[in-house]
Amino acid sequence: MSFGRLILNCLIVGAIAFAAGILVSFLFNVIIHGNAAVAWGSMFRLAAIIGLVIPIADLVKKDKE
Repeated sequence: MSFGRLILNCLIVGAIAFAAGILVSFLFNVIIHGNAAVAWGSMFRLAAIIGLVIPIADLVKKDKE
């Protein structure tokens, strides 16, 4: 896998994780607390971590095969 492909995978996975986290945070706050607040900082951190870990783990797994 080339470096450009790895970066693209990181961005795609990070964007999906960010969108899913925002949706979950929003729905949790609406259902439980009754307000439409979103924890933006937590979602950026979560998206960055997941966006890096999953593609790199996939790259390591493919290298072992």
